[in-house]
Amino acid sequence: MAVRPGQWAWVAVVLLVAAAGCGPSQPDPAERAEVEAAVRGYLDALARAYSTLDLSHLEGHASPVEVRNVRNLLQQLANSGDRVEATLVGIEVTGFDIFRGVNASVGLVEVWDIVRFDPLTGREKGRIDGSVQTTLIQLRNIDGDWQVVGRHIVERTTGDGLGGGGEEG
Repeated sequence: MAVRPGQWAWVAVVLLVAAAGCGPSQPDPAERAEVEAAVRGYLDALARAYSTLDLSHLEGHASPVEVRNVRNLLQQLANSGDRVEATLVGIEVTGFDIFRGVNASVGLVEVWDIVRFDPLTGREKGRIDGSVQTTLIQLRNIDGDWQVVGRHIVERTTGDGLGGGGEEG
């Protein structure tokens, strides 16, 4: 899947912030653990939101703008007439930066199992085990809590997943 022009905007913002002297700082282990926990919490909430078509799962994990983005994706899913069950199989952090203690950027390889169902009969219509997505997740520290402000899929493939190299979920 090709990168859409809007996805490059987030990469450009990160690069501009770094070039402006507000570059990434080396996070302490506790700060890194907080950001990684926020990413994991968001992805688990995202899976629940997809599987139930209920955005309330994203409360406390995502900014209002990101909730709106997910709402648009869920609306597309609802318009397709199918129901999806999404399971996060694992993640691998491929990049990590914190800017000025309030913005973070996390590169990931995410592995998902996705099952598509007919909403009327409940019959399985299709399954993708090991859908691999390379993503960039942007977070902001809001009142002491890290929230996702954007998740951008850079590349999507299917296959064998992480091959045992990532964190199991």
